[in-house]
Amino acid sequence: MVTVSVPGKVHLIGEHAVVYREPAILAAIGMRIAVGARKTDSVRVSDREMGPDLEWPVRECKEAAEKAQRLWEEGNKKKDFSGVFSLVKGSNFKKVAIGHVLNKLNIDSGISMGFSGNIPMGSGVGTSAALAVVIAKAVSEVYGKGLDNLQVNELAFDIEKFGHGLPSGGDNSVCCFGGLVWFKKGNPNTIESLKGEVPYNLENFVLVQTGKPVKTTGELVQQVRDLDPSVRESAVKAIGLATQEMRKALKEKDFGKMQALINLAQRNLKQLGVSTPEIDTLAEAVFKIGGAAKLCGAGGGGCIIFLSEPESQEKIKSAIRSAGGRILDYRIDKDGTKVKYKKAKT
Repeated sequence: MVTVSVPGKVHLIGEHAVVYREPAILAAIGMRIAVGARKTDSVRVSDREMGPDLEWPVRECKEAAEKAQRLWEEGNKKKDFSGVFSLVKGSNFKKVAIGHVLNKLNIDSGISMGFSGNIPMGSGVGTSAALAVVIAKAVSEVYGKGLDNLQVNELAFDIEKFGHGLPSGGDNSVCCFGGLVWFKKGNPNTIESLKGEVPYNLENFVLVQTGKPVKTTGELVQQVRDLDPSVRESAVKAIGLATQEMRKALKEKDFGKMQALINLAQRNLKQLGVSTPEIDTLAEAVFKIGGAAKLCGAGGGGCIIFLSEPESQEKIKSAIRSAGGRILDYRIDKDGTKVKYKKAKT
């Protein structure tokens, strides 16, 4: 039996713009998805979050992954990924993800996976990215393929494409490697640790869950892609410039500048149409008492990240709790992917 665990993530700044090759700053957070895995003849999935245990023939999973690949390629030509998004909804995401890894690693046997963890589903904190990484790593370990994290990350990025269309690759990268990361989409991608530049805890950031979005990340990314290019490009550029300034502000520990940049990012995310009235109301309330707030991830609901001066922290948290927000564990997880082995009883 092998157990693999992977952290969730949060965008400090840069979501959506990162898809269009602007930089983003992401952090792995202190919430994880774990999977206990072992060899079996079929593919079995146990996940209390998703309902009853599921079981599929190996061939069915591999064929589902092949179909997802075909639909993605068709969608890439049309720049419309709705077909593959429909295929991978719900438990089918795991089915396709496992099938894809089995195909890529030339494995014809099955695997049993029991999932657990405390990353809230569909809240903008990297659930799908963490799942993609943990599945790829678990299959590799169970079958002794010895993939390193770079290879696991490549497989996870493939899986993310099925759920997001044209993702940046940033989410799966920070889930895989951990820590505080500067990311920029490219060929190859830029993945740079900011540990040396920002050698302090980001304790002034507060992560709050507000509820599950109605639309998936892929659907929200598609929604932005379908905007008038002049509207999209203006907001994307503004977020990209703000991200570059945020790197300087983090290095200099300039909380006032950080707050201004967080609020600027939120205004532009609202322009992209991915905010909600609930997020706007909370962000405005925090702004009035001297803080900053913006949505996390794809938006449409989910989590919000708040930032304030140290002396305003308790005031901000009190206002959040009064509004019904759930404060989550934000500490940065520096470790990324973890693997443990358990010897079988004799």
